[in-house]
Amino acid sequence: MQKDDQHPGIVRAIEFFGSQAKLVEAIGCFSQQTISRTLNRDNEPDPKLAVAIHNATNGQVPKWLIRPDLFEAPSVEVA
Repeated sequence: MQKDDQHPGIVRAIEFFGSQAKLVEAIGCFSQQTISRTLNRDNEPDPKLAVAIHNATNGQVPKWLIRPDLFEAPSVEVA
């Protein structure tokens, strides 16, 4: 499967940690199979997964990137 067909937030999280296995180890509450299925868009990302990735990456992979339908990105104010 090409990267264009994969979930961009999950791709970014895997790149952040270096592998699916390391991502699973970092978040600790989801299986590698769940990550793979979510990556390939077989599953809708679980909201808890979005929060776990957000927290494990200290916001570098924000929850709203993974579930924009549930989590709103902060607005940027221009002075």
